[in-house]
Amino acid sequence: MTEGEKREPLTPMSLRKRVGLTQRKVAQELDIRSQTVGDWEKGGVPHLTPSKMKRLCEIYQCSLDDLIEAFEMRNSAHTS
Repeated sequence: MTEGEKREPLTPMSLRKRVGLTQRKVAQELDIRSQTVGDWEKGGVPHLTPSKMKRLCEIYQCSLDDLIEAFEMRNSAHTS
């Protein structure tokens, strides 16, 4: 991507869809309920241990910075 191109804002849902996973599959990988993944995508605050955060980055094939940005963008969208 060049500097002039706009990239799609990162959200928890966009990260998940980018790697072609369902909420259920993400939940299975993290050993959590799929409803929890859905809650994150609707604005719920994730309560993740550092090891689960690392695993979520691996699942979404993203950096920790991208993951943080996704949750911050999602929160700013819900508070605007």
